[in-house]
Amino acid sequence: MTTFGGRRAPGSGPVTRWARGGSAQERHPWRPRPTSPVLGVVPARAGFIAFYAFIMLLILGIFGISYWLVSRLTTDMIFKEAHRIRARNFAQAGIEKVMINILNQYRLGNAKLDYPGKYTIERIDKEYNVQFGDGRYRVELVRPYVLPGSFKEMFGVPYYKNQVLIGFYDVWQVVVVGEVPGANISARVETLVKVIRNFVQY
Repeated sequence: MTTFGGRRAPGSGPVTRWARGGSAQERHPWRPRPTSPVLGVVPARAGFIAFYAFIMLLILGIFGISYWLVSRLTTDMIFKEAHRIRARNFAQAGIEKVMINILNQYRLGNAKLDYPGKYTIERIDKEYNVQFGDGRYRVELVRPYVLPGSFKEMFGVPYYKNQVLIGFYDVWQVVVVGEVPGANISARVETLVKVIRNFVQY
């Protein structure tokens, strides 16, 4: 009901008076609720938003650190793999050198090519241990191949073609190590080289 100067307007209903108890917000519900001077929101909501923001920052920080660690690990693996490939290339160069030496010695009629041998000459030592600018290779072993589980060497084995003996063949076991000293990485390569000595052209 509407009053004028404390008096009831004519024809109006009973007067309803507000109790003075309760908070200012209960006595004056049309007034805006008090807000935080910084965030412009209700203090309860401001606390919730701050907690939520902290959780989000924490999660983003964990993801960021994880991504950095994975990226660093991936980069290290790429560099290590590149050095391993380089070391294998050095070892492969040593394999090629041994194969060339074996073929040249066979053409000269020399089939005693064990390394290291009892009478290894200095020239072979230099050829089997070569230093490059960023790495090296060294030949560990050159000897006739021995069958697993036996003591039989694959040297001077009869070679048949169409059931006719036309020569002999030898199988050499070659082991070469390629090294990249700057990265402390090495690669060990082992291969078998088969040489056929024909005495009949068939």
